[in-house]
Amino acid sequence: MQQFLLYCLCGGLGVSTDYLVFYLSVTAGLWYQGANLLGYLAGTLLSFALNRVLTFKMRDRVAQRLLMFLGVAAVGFCASAALLWVLVQLLDVDPRIAKLLTLPLVVVLQFSLNRRLTFNAAHRAARSD
Repeated sequence: MQQFLLYCLCGGLGVSTDYLVFYLSVTAGLWYQGANLLGYLAGTLLSFALNRVLTFKMRDRVAQRLLMFLGVAAVGFCASAALLWVLVQLLDVDPRIAKLLTLPLVVVLQFSLNRRLTFNAAHRAARSD
């Protein structure tokens, strides 16, 4: 649970970055799915840097972990894009509000996948033997 809370704190900066880029892009007239991609990428890169060092304390295999993190982020992005589409296109929710509604589900999804795949300490320990 402590690790999840730290993930949420570090990820909070990533999510804040994601939402800020998204909000500014939509407000400037960019299509909401394009803004989602830009925000998601910016937030994901910041979140990776913070979570790698602070939450999961992993300093090895940075390039491999980044690729796995981006793979997990792609799953999260697809979930986010689908949820946004439902909320915006089918339920007529303002994209800036819809994005906020998608965040909790995507955070839990990505934490679970990153913990098991990207920052798996058991996998790291087995490889170092």
